[in-house]
Amino acid sequence: MKRTIILFSILLMPFVSLAAQDYKYEAKLGWFPVDALNLVYLMGEDPSGETTYGPMKTAGIFSADFDYKVKKWLTVGAKLNYRNSWRDMKTISDGLEVYSIDRLQAVSVMPTVKFTTGHDSVFRYYATLGVGAGMDLSSGVNDAFVALQFTPVGISVGKKVSWYFELGIGHAFMGFMTGLSWRF
Repeated sequence: MKRTIILFSILLMPFVSLAAQDYKYEAKLGWFPVDALNLVYLMGEDPSGETTYGPMKTAGIFSADFDYKVKKWLTVGAKLNYRNSWRDMKTISDGLEVYSIDRLQAVSVMPTVKFTTGHDSVFRYYATLGVGAGMDLSSGVNDAFVALQFTPVGISVGKKVSWYFELGIGHAFMGFMTGLSWRF
């Protein structure tokens, strides 16, 4: 029992370290299994009835961020995101059944500005704004677009290694994002 308590304490140390360290850099990796934007896109059906769709499948949203703290309340950085969803599609044309995949893929990269709105020894509260470029890689599309992201609610728990949760709307993600970050 004593060994278990010691092991558990060692595992939690990076998350609740109370040492007064001021980290300048932060790297974040995030993922969320459901993307609201993809769900909205894939809910559309063909009104003519010539095309039928199978169930939606998704790999979710993947995110990688790198930030630099300019001031205690201001951080600048960059965000890279990838989303992927697909479904089987059957089209009847001239009596022939054609099977294909209806795919929604997009990648975006954007500089970001993060405003820390509050913090204590373990919790940080923040909001983020990003504007950049994206590429729609969906079935037969391949269009570039201006990528926007607004994250009004961000919560980070931990010091050097932390877990984060974000609620936002935009091209990077619509809905929730969660993951781990490392400050150094």
